[in-house]
Amino acid sequence: MQTYRIKKPRKLEITYDDQILTLHYPGLLKKNDKDDREIAFKKLKSVRFFEATYRQGHLQILYQKPNHALEKIIISFEAADNDDLQKLYQLMNDYIEKPAEEDLSFVKKGELIMAYLKMKEGGLMTDDEFEEKKKRILGLEDQ
Repeated sequence: MQTYRIKKPRKLEITYDDQILTLHYPGLLKKNDKDDREIAFKKLKSVRFFEATYRQGHLQILYQKPNHALEKIIISFEAADNDDLQKLYQLMNDYIEKPAEEDLSFVKKGELIMAYLKMKEGGLMTDDEFEEKKKRILGLEDQ
């Protein structure tokens, strides 16, 4: 878990690992934490990074809230924070672009079953052989 603090233009403490991003806005007179956010990476929809130069930079995060509504958060920062926020952006962007392993295995299983189905329809495999292969692919052979 890493923590990074932005001092300007608004104080912000960012804590993250490879699954959760937590944004905490510390304040002396703050009575509630309505601005604070905890965002699971699996809820991320998009991230954009705009490097700070002579102007402030921005990290835009679009994510899905528990009520399924989308929310956009814009984190502003100075040029001194570019490298650290670039790393955070890259981590989140890689997570978004990486297909879930379970999705890939589901697709691969479907493609394999369809290939066996074509073999069966082409007369290269019997119905029993096809059913046996399908059960093995789906992990149903013991049932």
